[in-house]
Amino acid sequence: MMPSLAEARTERRFSIPAGRLSDALMTYADQAGVSIAIDDARLNALHTSGLHGRFDIARALQRLLAGSGYGFTFIDARTVRVFRLPPAVPPQRKPSMPVRPPLPVVAAQPPLEVHGPDIVVSATKQEAGLADYPSGISVVTFDDGDRVRGAPQGTDYILRRMPGLASTNLGPGRNKIFIRGIADSSFNGASQSTISQYLGEARLIYSAPDPDLLLYDVEGVEVLEGPQGTLYGAGTLGGIIRTMPREPDLTQTSLAMSSGVRITQHGAPGGDIAGVLNLPVSEELGLRVVGYASREGGYIDDTLRGLQDINRTGIIGLRASLRWMPAADWTIDFRLLRQDLASRDGQYSEANVGPLARRSVLAQPFDNDYRLAAITLAHDWGGMKLVSATSYTHHSIDTVFDATPVGQADDPQVYSEDLSISLFSHESRLSGELGSRGQWLGGFSLVDNIQRTRRRLGPETAPGSIADVRNATFDAALFGEATAGLPRGFSLTLGGRLDYVRSAGELMGQQVAGTFEPTRQQFRALPTAALSWKPRPDQIAYVRYQEGYRPGALEITGTGAEALARRFERDHIHTLELGWRFGAVADARLSGGIAASSAIWTDIQADLVDADGLPYIANIGSGRVRNIGANLTWRPSEAITLEGSGFLAWSDLTHPAPGFDEAQDRDLPNIADRGWRLAARHEASTGPGNLVLEAALRYVGHSQLAVRPPFDLAQGGYYDLTFGARYAVGRIGISFDLGNLLDTRANTFAFGNPFSAANGNQTTPPRPRSIRLGVDARF
Repeated sequence: MMPSLAEARTERRFSIPAGRLSDALMTYADQAGVSIAIDDARLNALHTSGLHGRFDIARALQRLLAGSGYGFTFIDARTVRVFRLPPAVPPQRKPSMPVRPPLPVVAAQPPLEVHGPDIVVSATKQEAGLADYPSGISVVTFDDGDRVRGAPQGTDYILRRMPGLASTNLGPGRNKIFIRGIADSSFNGASQSTISQYLGEARLIYSAPDPDLLLYDVEGVEVLEGPQGTLYGAGTLGGIIRTMPREPDLTQTSLAMSSGVRITQHGAPGGDIAGVLNLPVSEELGLRVVGYASREGGYIDDTLRGLQDINRTGIIGLRASLRWMPAADWTIDFRLLRQDLASRDGQYSEANVGPLARRSVLAQPFDNDYRLAAITLAHDWGGMKLVSATSYTHHSIDTVFDATPVGQADDPQVYSEDLSISLFSHESRLSGELGSRGQWLGGFSLVDNIQRTRRRLGPETAPGSIADVRNATFDAALFGEATAGLPRGFSLTLGGRLDYVRSAGELMGQQVAGTFEPTRQQFRALPTAALSWKPRPDQIAYVRYQEGYRPGALEITGTGAEALARRFERDHIHTLELGWRFGAVADARLSGGIAASSAIWTDIQADLVDADGLPYIANIGSGRVRNIGANLTWRPSEAITLEGSGFLAWSDLTHPAPGFDEAQDRDLPNIADRGWRLAARHEASTGPGNLVLEAALRYVGHSQLAVRPPFDLAQGGYYDLTFGARYAVGRIGISFDLGNLLDTRANTFAFGNPFSAANGNQTTPPRPRSIRLGVDARF
């Protein structure tokens, strides 16, 4: 079976050193994600000059085999056979008798009909190309070096690569991520997130912070800017983030290992270790297992308790994937995931104590334990495809804060919050083509999210209960989207979603009045429309209108017969976007794009904390968010890649709700006014191996913690300089990374503890200058 256009033209980064052709082919197989069958042992005697740069998988192999006398063919989508070409028949000058025509020479590469895009984005749910889909899209692909060097950083690695993403910085596993400046609050709470996160087809969160899964053995990350109400429903005001894991290979057994040690200036050491096993069980069944452990040394001291480096974080994870292909047009994937994250203490400091120090009476540990089980079925009828994905997650989040009033260290007070979240998600959809220039999709989805919250406050030895609440949300939807080709390279996209949401809350373990009815039902229709134009196959210009919303929150307060159900207005966002992308094909020397958006956001729901440090929900008013983002990538040669990206953002609370109109600066929280990133990468063969050098400089602009006093605190306005290198010889690699080269002491986030944040002394410094040394091997 020939590979599909999307598979054969998938662009990857290759770093194959000069040497024996047989060794180079095995390295190619690892980097391309394919299996190679070789019919001739004479390849061991041939030499290759190597291959460096970004190519689609078919073109890369064609270049690697050029002049060798060997060709190749795709047996199926993931298996390639390399074979010796027949010798050319010398021309006959004057044959004395009729001669049979020579045997046809097998082409080194099966011809590819290049009608579609080279870079396919699965987050569109239609496998549309980067050069075809009329919406803001960003893609980060991983090569072998990225997987071993960036994986231990988790979400922070993606944030560093994409300036348009923003995040709070309370600590690993407890942050909120924002896309395109759509930020409701810097504080965690019960409200639904403004973005949605996925691992493949499995939904990861609904009303929880980022689980911060480490990025071992992933193909890359896709960001689809929002709102994405039509395709993804409620809670995608800013967009969605989809992490694409590597799937089991049914053709070959492999084992990969990596480990590293990190030394942090002014802090404690840390380290990480990981392993990936791929095991074909049969021709139809394959298993892939990823296991990892990471320990990040602390760098914050507590002068009151006389402790150093208190904010150590440990992560242990396991991911197992089973792929079953009972037929060529059927794929069934089973996935299990477990990650346990534990931080010994908070990572904030206090400006009046020191840049890396604070004074607290009690430790403030944090745990985030995540479980996922998922199954995805895919069936291809040729012109139509079915995808059905079901997942279940259990999320346990335990938080402790020091609530001791200033000057009362002899009477320690503690606040604890235990969240238990269960999320069931299902989606089934059909997609297909509309002639040669259009696509369509339609489907339905179900989401059931249950969150149990237990809060305690009081003396360290016996804190009292202040809330035991169970909130449940059921979301059902029908959705569809279609793109039809028009004359002169234009296309029209129309779509819509009909959502039904039912929310219910109850006090756990308490009797309530018979008239207490903490339920609500909501319906919502979410349209989208876009007009696009393709002046060239690698370019697209578009204008798009999209909508998104979050259901109005339901908050249960009080106890017993005095219990109350507070209902909040649902927020709704309307966004108009104009954009242009170019060079969105394999081997493009110059690529990039620019997009501008304007959003009207009404009845913004926000998780806040009061002057006493306790959490609550509020509609803070209506606002406007405007954003301009641009990116440019230039490859002057196959060895050098230069990147630049950045954004400008304007956001403000134009119509504040009562109680929020006293704000002096009405910028929405935690979104920098500007940001940019410059990066350079060089790949070259050096001696027997391949050397990769990378450097990046990032700037994060100024923002504020919250809209109104006393939490309208300044933060941001800093530079982050990093450097990395990896030298690979065959299947062994050695890496070296320098983080925070400038040893910045900036305030990345002006919050660490709600019970003392109003004093304005809290700062969250980035990890001080650090060095990581790593080694990796593939077998």
